[in-house]
Amino acid sequence: MKTFQREVQLRTAGGLTVTDITDEVRDAVRESGVHDGICCVYSPHTTCSVRVNEFERGFLEDFAVMLKRLVPTEHYYAHDDWDRRTENICEEDQEFGNGHSHCMSMLLGPAGESIPIREGELALGTWQRILFLELDRERDRRWLVQVVGV
Repeated sequence: MKTFQREVQLRTAGGLTVTDITDEVRDAVRESGVHDGICCVYSPHTTCSVRVNEFERGFLEDFAVMLKRLVPTEHYYAHDDWDRRTENICEEDQEFGNGHSHCMSMLLGPAGESIPIREGELALGTWQRILFLELDRERDRRWLVQVVGV
């Protein structure tokens, strides 16, 4: 059994930015030497997510509009109410409200994806891509990939 891990740094543009990381994940799978197994791609940030879907302009626009409709930024969020909030506080967060970003993240489900590896390649569908979603403001971020198999 082989295991391989990589951490990748990136700077996001903020505001529902979607970055296609498929090629970097494929490079990690090739470097791992795993022929058959599983590739896990994960965001260790609560206001980011990794999803598998199409990287197509129309879809990405529709998706952003839908999320903003479901979770509007101008809504009241207790997470951003500094008279009420007493946990997990950092100075930078007090300048910017990001309650909406946390709510969006919860709607999107798990912070990562697991993709099968077959014959040394990611078993993605024809149009599927691995997408890193920034749901908050511009920031330095990272994502992790772990490959396990034979």
